[in-house]
Amino acid sequence: MIKIFVLPSIMILCGVLHHNLRKKNPGEETVTSFLARESAANGTRRKDISDLPYISVPFDTLPLDITLNDEKKQSQIANYKTVITDLSQKKMLNLIGVNNTELKERFGPANLEALTICDQNYSNYIRTLHLFAEAIYDEYPEDSVKILEYCISIGTDISKTYELLGRHYLMNRQTDRFLSLYEKIPDTASISGKIILNKLEKIKS
Repeated sequence: MIKIFVLPSIMILCGVLHHNLRKKNPGEETVTSFLARESAANGTRRKDISDLPYISVPFDTLPLDITLNDEKKQSQIANYKTVITDLSQKKMLNLIGVNNTELKERFGPANLEALTICDQNYSNYIRTLHLFAEAIYDEYPEDSVKILEYCISIGTDISKTYELLGRHYLMNRQTDRFLSLYEKIPDTASISGKIILNKLEKIKS
């Protein structure tokens, strides 16, 4: 009977451990130190999160009211705009590179669920914006670039955003803008950061 109750607990702990450690570089944090941090984080008091840098959708500057000649793509961007409009009514936070333990340390475990939802909304937002920009690029490259540049300004780590923007810059001989992309990668040591670096290097060569 004891094993029936202990096993799920062990599995849950392993799952949490894996989720947190996979965001770290190998060797950066040992299992022992992680468990100690996790235990301390679970005792953190709830902090006020009302003044965090929530992201709002700048409808007045984003070129989302576009009509394409390609009917299929037009239908796609209509769906993307619906998603973006829906997300504009929700709270969004860029928490890229911040794991659950760190969130609990900073804001308390009572805020973890709310912050996770904000992070998920942000991820959905930048992913949808990228798809929108990708869909309109052939007919409206400059408007597409505006959206891609906005995504980078709010910290996206989507490698395809950097790749499309980088190709556009080089194709239009905007070398300085291309090189500036290296400085805007959120975390060059992370997995996503290394992927972005690799793609930019391939484009440059």
